[in-house]
Amino acid sequence: MRTFFGILITLLIIVGVALYVVTLPEPQPTSPPPPLSAEVLEKLPSDREGQVLIYGAYGFTGAGISRLAADYGITPVLAGRNEAKLKPLADALGYDYIVLSLENNHDNLVNVLKHFEIVLHIAGPYTFTAKPMLDAVVEAGTHYVDLTGENHVIQDELDRDQEFKNANIMVMPAVGYDVVPTDCLNVYVAEKIENPTNLMVVLNGNYTAAEGAEASRGTMKSGLEMLGRPLLMRENGEMVEVSSLKVIQREENGQTQTLVQIPWADMMTSYISTGIPNIEVFQIQQGEFPGWILRLAQSDFGRRILGWLIDKYLPEGPPPGAQEKRQTRIVSTVTNDAGDSASAAMITPEAYLLTFHSTLIVAKRVIDGHWEPGFQTVGKVYGPELALEVPGVSRSDL
Repeated sequence: MRTFFGILITLLIIVGVALYVVTLPEPQPTSPPPPLSAEVLEKLPSDREGQVLIYGAYGFTGAGISRLAADYGITPVLAGRNEAKLKPLADALGYDYIVLSLENNHDNLVNVLKHFEIVLHIAGPYTFTAKPMLDAVVEAGTHYVDLTGENHVIQDELDRDQEFKNANIMVMPAVGYDVVPTDCLNVYVAEKIENPTNLMVVLNGNYTAAEGAEASRGTMKSGLEMLGRPLLMRENGEMVEVSSLKVIQREENGQTQTLVQIPWADMMTSYISTGIPNIEVFQIQQGEFPGWILRLAQSDFGRRILGWLIDKYLPEGPPPGAQEKRQTRIVSTVTNDAGDSASAAMITPEAYLLTFHSTLIVAKRVIDGHWEPGFQTVGKVYGPELALEVPGVSRSDL
């Protein structure tokens, strides 16, 4: 028996060491790479006006945006750090591309970005990728949008508002799902009553269900970074730390639903867009969320293991059939101290399909000259109707 347990413990140690080694992050360069050659830079657009760079173009979401760009009259240059993944996509779409890393590469980033009016930053997790790109766009004078859902990243961007204004650029986070439809819907309902004080958003990601993955690998890895941070909620205009998520049971259409509070980006973006001081976001629960994932995500090593498992075993993203069939439903409700309330619902296509369109809609607005300097949100700059430009989106009062 002692021999058995000795072997078991030895195997567990070996497995633990192996997982530690295979999940180690790639070493960061200690010195900047060599400057990009004049030949490489000369291939980039000579006049930046109307020019769009898609960084992170070969990921699931970046590739979807790249494939749809021509429908919006945009001919982007594709960028990313992995030429083996980047070149086949660029060749298939007939676009130019440039291989470019973010890590310790400020000067090259600036020199590239000076050729573009806007960068669509699609490479997450933004906990790690936002700052080097933001530092570069400030110096290059290039507008910036991203898809982050990480509240701390949005707060970091908001804190640099004056810096962005001084550079005369617009920085707009979270231009995909869920923030574009929710922000637009939240602005819409907020305008229906005077002095709204409370906003409640309920997301149903499987309003029309479809088989297949619901999230891309990139989204799930960004989610891991959020799980490893303190749980913050918007109360009385401040982001405050809370000890646990709120869970609500309710009846709707004769069925019991479980609503689980989530620390979504709307607590940042919709506060800027509407000024409502108390914001709660809930997701209709689809099955049980494994507790062991939450526990693992509390440590760096645990998040590395989960990230490795995501890359190794999960699909890149939802299959085309799910994108065509799946729909989401969002309900936003505002109230005020006088007892007034207003509610509206929005039906959207599948989350990634919406993101492909909404990102390009915002990019087209920017290159058409419709932008405001500094940190901005979709609802604040473009108003409640922008989400309705996405094919398949509808809105109704409740």
